[in-house]
Amino acid sequence: MSPESLYIAEQELNRFNEIMNTKTYLTKEEYDFCFAYDKDIREDTSYIGDYSKLGDYLNLRVYTEYLHHEHVQKMESGI
Repeated sequence: MSPESLYIAEQELNRFNEIMNTKTYLTKEEYDFCFAYDKDIREDTSYIGDYSKLGDYLNLRVYTEYLHHEHVQKMESGI
């Protein structure tokens, strides 16, 4: 593998990890990139379409019910 190919592969891995480990909502473009990199992400994501303006897919690796309920509670109590 050439140094340039190795660099590109490393950059793709870093982008994949950054998306899948930090983003709760994925855009279609981010989902397509991650799916092309690793087909198994379909088990870790859920299509939510127009439900959220933040993205078309929910990343189940990052999303937790606890955080969702905490956010809803803050919104309801005006915090």
